[in-house]
Amino acid sequence: MVSLDGASQPLLAAVHSVHSFLTSTPIPKTPFSIFSFIHATRIACAYRGAARGGGYDDRLGNIQAMLVPCVLVLGGTTVTGVLMGIIPGWLISPIPIATYAILPLVVAKSPLLPFLLSIPYYPREVMFSMVDGFSRITGITTFGVDTVLSHPNAALRTSPWAMILVATLAGGGGGLIVPSFRGFHADWSFATPPWVKDGPGIDVWGATVIGYVYSTLIDAHPVFRQVPDFLFNKVPILSSLVHLPKGYLDSPGSTPLLQPHEAKIACSLLLFSMLATKVLLPLVAVYFAAKPKVANKKSASKASTAVAGKKSSAAALKEKKAQ
Repeated sequence: MVSLDGASQPLLAAVHSVHSFLTSTPIPKTPFSIFSFIHATRIACAYRGAARGGGYDDRLGNIQAMLVPCVLVLGGTTVTGVLMGIIPGWLISPIPIATYAILPLVVAKSPLLPFLLSIPYYPREVMFSMVDGFSRITGITTFGVDTVLSHPNAALRTSPWAMILVATLAGGGGGLIVPSFRGFHADWSFATPPWVKDGPGIDVWGATVIGYVYSTLIDAHPVFRQVPDFLFNKVPILSSLVHLPKGYLDSPGSTPLLQPHEAKIACSLLLFSMLATKVLLPLVAVYFAAKPKVANKKSASKASTAVAGKKSSAAALKEKKAQ
């Protein structure tokens, strides 16, 4: 049984320890952490990989190639900062700008980029899904839900709507802004972005889902208890698998299910699984689509064998009668 009573979970604590090491340990003689370099490399692969696939990589200028990753990563939290009257971190320190402006450009001009792009698609993208899961969680939780909860305005910090909306914009805002200006193309122009025509992708609605899950795990507002209440009432077996704190559903105060830092790790793993599933779905679909064809071929083979057997039996009987 899993006990969600606010106590530390050993597995989540272990993953948090590794993640903290990567985010807090700088690369020697640089201001960049190990994880920020990994994330910037992933951004470079996504941006420049698409440019090379589209045949316009050589048309990207250096300034252009520096701005897009910055807007993609920092755009969402900048928008939410403006909405809530909070100064964005990149205005105080140049490190965030340097991280996502310089590092992706350096990676794009190094042998590291073609090496990573040469890795087969599925293992590479699943690996990058893990990086995305752990990198995007900061915007969704720390700069999203947590920022709302600590806001001096009482109406804002007690609004579940604000928590989810800010989490969505902070975690997926960059993915809304860049396509609006055709930022992934060599020639920029304002255009109707795909997310308006076809609906937001997992980069956006995934941030909404994770924002809701995180708010539930830290019990940010009583309204977030409604889903656990519904699930435990409709699926009784959950009571034997997951233990909730006594009086959790009726408690007037906050009753966290996980400690905030471990809730962030749990949400990172959930987001990673969501992104990896999106990557692997076409592969699974091809596998299951191929199975009926194989079965049909076997059935056809058996049928043709049976028909051939009947024909040979009929021929033998006819020959016997002739004799």
